[in-house]
Amino acid sequence: MREILRNLGIPVAVNGSDWEVRGGSKPRTDATLWLGASGTTLRFLLPWLALQSKNPVCFSGEPRLFERPLAPLLQALEPLGVQWETTGQGGILHPVIQTPESLDLRIDASLSSQFLSGLALAAAGLTNGGTLRWNGTAASESYLNLTAHWLARFGCESHLETTSWAIPGSQLKAQQLVLPGDWSGAAAFLCAAAVTGRTLHVHPLDTQDAQGDRSLVEILETAGCQVAWDQNTLILSGTLKQGLHADLTRCPDLAPVLAATAALAPGDSVFTGLETLHMKECDRLDASAELVRWLGGQAEIVNGCALRIRPGHANGSRAPFDPRNDHRMAFAAAVGALRRGGDLIDPECVTKTFPSFWKTWDAMLDGLG
Repeated sequence: MREILRNLGIPVAVNGSDWEVRGGSKPRTDATLWLGASGTTLRFLLPWLALQSKNPVCFSGEPRLFERPLAPLLQALEPLGVQWETTGQGGILHPVIQTPESLDLRIDASLSSQFLSGLALAAAGLTNGGTLRWNGTAASESYLNLTAHWLARFGCESHLETTSWAIPGSQLKAQQLVLPGDWSGAAAFLCAAAVTGRTLHVHPLDTQDAQGDRSLVEILETAGCQVAWDQNTLILSGTLKQGLHADLTRCPDLAPVLAATAALAPGDSVFTGLETLHMKECDRLDASAELVRWLGGQAEIVNGCALRIRPGHANGSRAPFDPRNDHRMAFAAAVGALRRGGDLIDPECVTKTFPSFWKTWDAMLDGLG
């Protein structure tokens, strides 16, 4: 994302852990934008560029990226004159001829909340903002709350309801912000403490954070772990006393690491709300079931939206686990290997979101003793 912004003429200056992003200019580029495997980058940039770019924009990335859902977002933008031309390596976005003053769109949000988040971010940059509408329940809707939260931090107070979202325009203001810790990144470490029974201090985390993956704390606490807070430091202790049971509709990214944890728990586990897992960086529902079996447990996929897990024991040597180029599957395998050992193919796939994961993991293991 940072490199693409630079390629679009948006300056991003890095000074240690501080980033300065300078807005106020239109995106412009003649270069092809490389997205890697990042669905977030594609779905956030596409609506913004569709409305603001003066020239066609070429996208390329990992083949899997363009196999993932994108059609509902493109269909919502088509009435404005936006066109998408598929290529062998990705696609070419043909933007609107003239940037509209506002949006009034209806979209199918059942496959990804990122369609709505991307459109909301784009609408906030218009003169009169916009209104988004959808039917039924949006996928992973906690991320909509997260997007609304950060829009507000930048001065844009949007109005998010069950099936509509009103976003005012011309309200965004530059801000100096301290970003909170990432609950998704913390998940593997918290699960490591749960399966080993050791005490772990994780920081900085926000007790009131809008991130949906904060639900992990309640899931582990219900299964027997103890939770305490010291300002922005979460202290997790104790071991699991039963299997895990959770509806992950609002936090599906937790499924792989929880599946690995469930394979080591002292009882059967059931996870529901997994309808969107097939469409992630890999088919995470199938990969999570495979991981459980690799760890010696039994896994049953129910109706394509739930996972039943019975723990077991891995016997003898076995082939390395393949995370399918998916960072979250690698995180999950690390948790499972704490008790079952094993080798991992392509461990560096974690660099997608957590380049220092293995260094941090080793430091945690040194601390656990």
